[in-house]
Amino acid sequence: MSSFLWLLLYLAPLLGLTAALFAWFGWQWRGSDLQQRINELTARLDATQAALATPALQDPTADELQALRDALQSAQAEARLRQDEAAKTREAAQALETEMTRLLAELEQLRAAHSAAQAELDRQRSTAPTADEAAPAKPKRKRNATTAKPKARTASLRETITALEGQLSTHQAGLATLTQERDDWQRRISALEGQTPADSTGRALARRSFADREKRLLTTTSEIERLQNQTRVLLRVEETTAAQADVPDDDLTQIKGIKKITSDHLRAHGIRTWRQIALWDADELRAFSELLAFKNRAHREQWQQQARTLHEAAHGPLP
Repeated sequence: MSSFLWLLLYLAPLLGLTAALFAWFGWQWRGSDLQQRINELTARLDATQAALATPALQDPTADELQALRDALQSAQAEARLRQDEAAKTREAAQALETEMTRLLAELEQLRAAHSAAQAELDRQRSTAPTADEAAPAKPKRKRNATTAKPKARTASLRETITALEGQLSTHQAGLATLTQERDDWQRRISALEGQTPADSTGRALARRSFADREKRLLTTTSEIERLQNQTRVLLRVEETTAAQADVPDDDLTQIKGIKKITSDHLRAHGIRTWRQIALWDADELRAFSELLAFKNRAHREQWQQQARTLHEAAHGPLP
């Protein structure tokens, strides 16, 4: 039942977007008929004006000319109304598409979190019997447990990187769409500013839509930069973890401010030694602060200075 509800919730934005798109195509079709009517009225008006150039025909066609002018103005007013309605429909469809993109990104994050939690659970289940069997031969079992841990962490780290790459692709596609929409609204504003008579309603709508796309572009660009930094950092950590698979783990909880749960999360992201924390650069510090949501605690509690002190006391000086 929960899977059905989840599927229904997942499909709702897609169905809404489809309905909005069909509505937009309907308005486009009606607008094309209206434009054809305007063209016909314009042609008749031109023909009547040409007929008025002959003095003998001026009086008989005056009423018809006025009627055509009234009909043309009415058709033009209706056309502007239809254009505004179509623009609103497109804007709603685009908002639904953006919301769907956000929901898909959140779904990828949830999948990554679930995969990481499942990997950690599997690791704990697999190491629990080993701890019981290790009682008569502690040194040997301890070495085996140490060499097995990096494999579990690497799998979880790879899943996190894959999820970040998926989110990055989604946001980059959304960025291209928003850029195109922003440029389209800019061209529409330019066209409306030179239009006679002035269409103040359409111009105001176009400016609001342009401002909305500009704001969403800034947000999406910032999110892409954040995801790119996180992906680069975790890829470097993945390379380091593979190269230092035989290096024993340090007790990260000896750093003041790092509790067991934070230590477990750091290990799941490939951080398992004091040296790694001590040598974090600005991008790495920012990435892990965002990924693990500990904000500026690392800076405030001087994790890097503590890690350097612990490492140098146990293993020698750092560069």
